[in-house]
Amino acid sequence: MKMYEKVFEFLTDPTKETFLKCRELVINDPEYDPYSEDLENMQDLLNEGKFEEVILYKNVNILLSPRAHIYKYFAYKELGDEKGRNIEMTIAQFIFECLVKTGEGTQDAPYMITRISDERDIVRQHLNKKDVSQNLIRDGDKIMDVLTMDDGTQLYFDIKVPYQRLAFSFSKRNEQAENKEEEKHRKKKWWKF
Repeated sequence: MKMYEKVFEFLTDPTKETFLKCRELVINDPEYDPYSEDLENMQDLLNEGKFEEVILYKNVNILLSPRAHIYKYFAYKELGDEKGRNIEMTIAQFIFECLVKTGEGTQDAPYMITRISDERDIVRQHLNKKDVSQNLIRDGDKIMDVLTMDDGTQLYFDIKVPYQRLAFSFSKRNEQAENKEEEKHRKKKWWKF
C-alpha cells in the first residue's frame, strides 16, 4: 500500500488515535517540511486558473493540510466535478475534526498540528474566530504557539515536531553551505600554482 493511502486510513475511523497514527507517517517522512511553500504554490495555481494542476498537486507536506484539500475542492468546483469536490471537502472536514480531537487548545492539552498553517486554518476556518497575536512559549519539554483571539481567549498549539524539523532543516542547510564553502576553498584556481 502506498504511503498516501496509508495516511488517509483515518478517514474510515476518524479518531484521535487513528489520526495521530497517520500523522506519524507524515512527520517521519524524510521529505516532511512543516514550513513548505506548497500551500502558496497551490494558491498561485488556483489564481492562474490551473485547476488540473491543483488537483494533481501531491506531496507529503499537504496530505494532512485542511487548506490544501479546500484548494482542491475549489479546483474541482471550477471544473464542474461535483464528486471530486465533495470528496475533498469531506477530507478537509475530517482533518479539522481530527485536529481538534488531538487536544483542547489549552496549555495542558494543546492541539497537535502537522503544519504551522494548521493553526490559522483551525482558528479561522473551523472555529470562525479571528486571531490578533501569536507567541512562542516553552513549558518544560513542550514547545507551543499561543494564538490570542480578538475576544481575548487563547488557543495553544503543540509545535514541537514542526519546530524541531525546522531546526533540523536549518542545521542541514548550514552544514551543506559550509561543505560547499570548504570545497570551494580546497579547489585551486587555475591561476594559482
